[in-house]
Amino acid sequence: MSYRLGVRRATWLAFAIAIPVAAGLAGGRLGAVFGAILAVVVALWLRFWLPRSAHGAFDAGLHARAARRYRILHAVATSDARERAAQLSRIACEIARGSIDRAEAMLARIDPAALDAAERAVWLNNRACAMLADARDPHAALALIDEASALRPDVPALQHTRGMALLAVGRIDEAIGVLDGMRAGGELPPRLEAERCRDLATAWARKGEVAYAEDYRLRAAGLAR
Repeated sequence: MSYRLGVRRATWLAFAIAIPVAAGLAGGRLGAVFGAILAVVVALWLRFWLPRSAHGAFDAGLHARAARRYRILHAVATSDARERAAQLSRIACEIARGSIDRAEAMLARIDPAALDAAERAVWLNNRACAMLADARDPHAALALIDEASALRPDVPALQHTRGMALLAVGRIDEAIGVLDGMRAGGELPPRLEAERCRDLATAWARKGEVAYAEDYRLRAAGLAR
């Protein structure tokens, strides 16, 4: 653990102790009990509610709100893994918001050698998404997402990026196969399903299958309401 994270952990420990002590000095035993409860509530908020609300905001397409919450998670992280997870998630928000230069600057500050397999898959996916969003070298983006998919073949979001990259390089039939396969593990979150349907509409339109394309466009529109 870095010196910075060690200081942060010590600060949170001091904060957790200080709240009930200060409350006890101000209000006696009842104040100490209230302070202890408050410390627990704050800890639970940071540990459980904030991460879930950040993920929920991202899944709902509220990327600015999700980015703010991931920024807080990054600021209060008490482990390297949590700090990296918050940073990688925030980068995904920046890409979704169209802030590609900022996202790539953040990606460049992460050492991929320090990441485990799951983290590296997310890092590679973010790089591929940034390149696709900026319409730069889709073949390089495909190579990145192929590497990410090999590390985590079970993650539908990575398969979605792979489908987009295959579309971008003109491998339409492969893209359709990948996008169709995203639902092999079950239903997808509505936002991801809407994006999958939009990409399938594009793919079928490029093949000249107007009816299929329109069907997927209508599905995507229905999910976006």
